[in-house]
Amino acid sequence: MKISLITVTYNAQESLEQTMQSVFEQTHSDIEYILIDGGSTDGTVDIIKKHESQVALWQSEKDNGIYDAMNKGIRLAKGELIGLINAGDYYAPDAVEQVVASYKQHSECGIFHGNINLLNEDGSFFKLKKPNSDLSQFYHGMSLFHPTMFVHRSIYEQNGLYDTHFKIAADFDWILRNYIAGTSFFYIDHVIANFKQGGVSVKNKEDANLECRAILYKNGYKKETVEPLFKKWTVTHRKQRILDAGYALVRKLFSDKIANKMAKYIINK
Repeated sequence: MKISLITVTYNAQESLEQTMQSVFEQTHSDIEYILIDGGSTDGTVDIIKKHESQVALWQSEKDNGIYDAMNKGIRLAKGELIGLINAGDYYAPDAVEQVVASYKQHSECGIFHGNINLLNEDGSFFKLKKPNSDLSQFYHGMSLFHPTMFVHRSIYEQNGLYDTHFKIAADFDWILRNYIAGTSFFYIDHVIANFKQGGVSVKNKEDANLECRAILYKNGYKKETVEPLFKKWTVTHRKQRILDAGYALVRKLFSDKIANKMAKYIINK
């Protein structure tokens, strides 16, 4: 069973190698690996060329942001299931095998997703995180982990690709659209991916919150639902900035093991 894995990159020479190796080391053998580069000016393309024999196809050209690059990769993919893993993140060795096994038992489902290891920006382990399985509350905010998601190609054909009007939170919009459309989700209680915190949506949280508010309105939610949520997100973001600063200080003063143990009690990351 062919699985398509897509990595989108832009000036990612420091992090791409680990991502690519996690694809090459998968225990499932029938993988089509696609890389979509946004016209990198560092050594990213050289890294891709070094592994060209293990890549199904790649391209490097200017794009209209990360979700435009994802859409390009999805259009090129030929696998029955499609996974997206960005440069800097990486799969567990048996991630694809776990997804394929679940798909064979639950082929009526369209989107498969699982657990994720959250990493600090330096790549050290922070904690294991499981998604909120109550999708009826998904509109409250992103509660699934995009790097763990594998989507049946027919779902993209039926419900569309990522809306590139949104530069930060188009994945929130896409999942919400699929939930509203009645797409079946299947949760795999297994670590699928490792995610390095500090991505675009984290660094631009205020803009991400604004996009999420627009996404709720776009998908038919009313003002009396949206505005209290937006206010809650804003307050949470302000608190999180303080907690993140505290966590950074704790990590400077203590070992990762001690800092992470302390953070689980005093910091809501």
